[in-house]
Amino acid sequence: MRYRIKQILPEQILAILRQIRYLWLVVLFRLFHLLPVCSRKVVICNVWGFGDNARYVAEELIKRKGYTDGPEVIFITNQPGLAYAPEGIRVLRTNSVKAIHALATARVWVDNNRKENYIRKRKGQYYIQTWHGGIALKKIEKDYEDRLGPEYIANAKRDSGMTDLYISNSGFCTNMYRNSFWYQGEILECGSPRNDILFHLEGHTAEEVRARLGITGGARIAIYAPTYREGDNNTAPYQLNFEKLLSAIEDKFGGSWVIAVRLHPLVSGQSGFIGYNRQVINASYYRDIYELMAAADLLITDYSNIMFEFSFMKKPVFLYAADVDDYEEERGFYFDYGSLPYKKAGTQEELIANIDNFDYLAYKAETEAFLNQLDLYEDGSASKRVADRILEIIEAK
Repeated sequence: MRYRIKQILPEQILAILRQIRYLWLVVLFRLFHLLPVCSRKVVICNVWGFGDNARYVAEELIKRKGYTDGPEVIFITNQPGLAYAPEGIRVLRTNSVKAIHALATARVWVDNNRKENYIRKRKGQYYIQTWHGGIALKKIEKDYEDRLGPEYIANAKRDSGMTDLYISNSGFCTNMYRNSFWYQGEILECGSPRNDILFHLEGHTAEEVRARLGITGGARIAIYAPTYREGDNNTAPYQLNFEKLLSAIEDKFGGSWVIAVRLHPLVSGQSGFIGYNRQVINASYYRDIYELMAAADLLITDYSNIMFEFSFMKKPVFLYAADVDDYEEERGFYFDYGSLPYKKAGTQEELIANIDNFDYLAYKAETEAFLNQLDLYEDGSASKRVADRILEIIEAK
């Protein structure tokens, strides 16, 4: 409905409506500031549903409910319909009256993204930023400043200025925060909560993931997860001959396989351009990509940082991108794309050849050498460490 309204109304009217909405949010938030801060209330935010770092911190806090008078955990998201939160977590829609009340009165904030401009931290509140990326290939924040616009930059600086703690998964990530996030405060170097599941595969039921996706017969999963490109309806970079791809994967690795297509949230609404069947399934709306990664055996992507995280499990990663030069010029990379330890292809024929010629022992050695340079802090216990810090804060007098 909102999209249709935006298509119909003139830009001048939309600008006035945005200003009215913003003023309403400011007034409402300031009014709720008149209420006391609730010492045991924790508000956790994530834009795209119940997932990413936010999910795993929330679930870890619920596990601590054995404490007397445990924390009240509230989860705020743009997509509450995608929230499958366990009992004990209250889910609210972003910018709803209840969500604004929760933010204005919580002792601890945990956010996976930048907070909106109207939100101001008050005395007695503590703000933890988990961020939605760890090791990054694409340049972001200050390193991408000329493309972000003055409004975003001003809000990013304000957001970092009121943050008390950033969560880092590596020396690379810590340096990125220091150099690119306008932040000089405390950094907890403990790993990314969302990656914990990748270090505890024995406790993860891959069959549950297969059941949710409708996969039967013990087929193994290959994820195809390309990155978003600018431009309306620009689906050309995501096109693949999935029949040939499946044949190559099955010939090389044996057994039966399914390709789970996981498009970026900004592209998923156009996912119908792919011809799905029982072996090529639409996983763009699967509830959590890290669950999906834990259950999968192979990844094909282009520029997404999940290439690094997937390889934590020592599982094969292949890169397929026909627009490397253009994309690098537009975004900029932190690493030389050609030096990444994953086999790279600019055509579908090259991708098939890379699968045919894949040498696991060489891949494992190259990947380990690359990751060792990043000074990783990942050991599968990040969620516990973040939850411990939150409990320390709410227990402090």
